[in-house]
Amino acid sequence: MDVPELNALDHSNAAAVFAACCGAAVWVDRMVAARPFHDTTEILMIAEETWWDLGADDWHEAFAAHGEGPGSPAFPEYEETFGYPYLVSATDRSAEELDALFRRRLGNDPLSELSVTATEQARITNLGLRRILGLV
Repeated sequence: MDVPELNALDHSNAAAVFAACCGAAVWVDRMVAARPFHDTTEILMIAEETWWDLGADDWHEAFAAHGEGPGSPAFPEYEETFGYPYLVSATDRSAEELDALFRRRLGNDPLSELSVTATEQARITNLGLRRILGLV
């Protein structure tokens, strides 16, 4: 999808496109309202700024939208500790790196881990947008 196509979508379809990238309803609403975009750089910049303007409740909503998808490993220890699903942007990371990252993150305090998870969600959202826009 290119920028003009995204700009031309009706509200409902644009919301569905953005919701496929991030499950925070406020983020989706703000992205739909931010149209029209001039180019992909602007979309990615606004997406990032909008994400970091949200509060913890919105972040938790986005985290929960991932749930336990088909084939995804369950991390009950993580969810019991932090209260939300384990998220990591696995792109360009080896299995060994992902395992070490998981173990390291289990030792985080809740506030630090919230920040780490929010950063991972921002990466996941960015990648989703880049895919939709044909950039990857």
